[in-house]
Amino acid sequence: MRKSLCIVLLFSLLLATGCTTLPYRNKPLETIDGTRGYRFANLAKGEGNSDSLYVVLTFSGGGTRAAAFSYGVLEKLRDTEIVWEGKRRRLLDEVDVISSVSGGSLTSTYYAMFGDRIFQDYADKVLYSDLQGILIRSVLNVANYPKLLSPFYGRTHLLSEQFDRDVFEHKTYADLLARNKRPYLIVNSTDLSLGTRFEFTQGQFDLLASDLGSCPLGFSVAASAAFPGLLTPVSLKNYERGDENQLPPWAREVLKSPDPDDISYLKAKNMASYVYSGRPNIHLVDGGVSDNLGLLSVVMLLRQDDQHHKQMKILHDGTVKKFVIITVNAKRRDNPEWDLRDKLLGLMPVLLRASTTPMENFSLAQMEYMKLLIDHQEVVHELHVERAKASGSEAEPAVDFKFIEVAFDRLSDPGKQSELNKMPTSFSLKREQVDLLRSSAGCILDEHTEYQDFLKSLH
Repeated sequence: MRKSLCIVLLFSLLLATGCTTLPYRNKPLETIDGTRGYRFANLAKGEGNSDSLYVVLTFSGGGTRAAAFSYGVLEKLRDTEIVWEGKRRRLLDEVDVISSVSGGSLTSTYYAMFGDRIFQDYADKVLYSDLQGILIRSVLNVANYPKLLSPFYGRTHLLSEQFDRDVFEHKTYADLLARNKRPYLIVNSTDLSLGTRFEFTQGQFDLLASDLGSCPLGFSVAASAAFPGLLTPVSLKNYERGDENQLPPWAREVLKSPDPDDISYLKAKNMASYVYSGRPNIHLVDGGVSDNLGLLSVVMLLRQDDQHHKQMKILHDGTVKKFVIITVNAKRRDNPEWDLRDKLLGLMPVLLRASTTPMENFSLAQMEYMKLLIDHQEVVHELHVERAKASGSEAEPAVDFKFIEVAFDRLSDPGKQSELNKMPTSFSLKREQVDLLRSSAGCILDEHTEYQDFLKSLH
């Protein structure tokens, strides 16, 4: 009887302490100012970076597999010396933007925050570390039960604390802004209610009337990696003000002429859903649910939605001469032996396959759409040239676009390709697996026709 009473009292104590345990909560903005905070326009180019060569990297999801594969690409760009406009530099120094998802966000965020230090300690600190095992032990740790019993706290918050403490050294977006150096980082998550991309930038947080600066980098990466079912959603407070100025000018203009068939209108409508009443809490899950390649941010850039964005100005005023997109796709080619079995298939493998297949199909469609957008840019420029000739003026020179995908199936060695495709989507890989991913990224770029043509075009 006494033992049962002790158990009840202990459980009651855990519940009481659990209810008072709160994870990170984003802070409100006193005033909304579209010029302050973590934005592309507020970052210096840095030594060796020229606006005329504009390089965008996108890192896909895929756990440590994606983190190691994208890290291998960074190593290759570091080791690639180029001559551009008469000056020698590393290709890595020309990277202007990195848009990432899930495991790829570990690498992108670490590089954005710590720069070349990534090549000194990141492999041991992250890639060779059993991040998944640490998380599991945290979930099973009795000391964390009060947190996990809280209705506001879940497994992803444990992962966020782990990233914040063990990887990003408690750095926030204010620290990232203070570093004042490109690349501009776009960590992508998914708004669970809308099913659309949610990015950790001040422009996105303006819609919530919230300050991104106090947000821990580890929180954004955990939100980007919160795979539904395995990890819990995380939430942000939406400080609704109903202020139209929270919306960027292009969105306000588009909303004046509703067109359900226009993707720009749909995007503006989704943005407006944050501004006006009805959504005080925004729940986020894995960025791969809405965009597993991190490409949608580049798509919207090329669609020219935000004409007032500095990126758009330098892209269309003759400043940019070459625009290069390198997409690092850590998708593996699954070869389940299901077709050899006549028994019923297990529930979990089927659910995982059913949830990831639409993501993979959407990724293929994205890459095709990106190629069409690039073709469209060339057609638009030809029209500008014709109009300039007719008016007797001179058109700006065409931007040379390159789209380069780094993926496992581009590796010529079938044995290594097979090994890559066997690697699981987890946050724990063997050292030899990590090393194969790193080296394979460089080999793929060495064999990549489009990439090599791009290097030859530099002068």
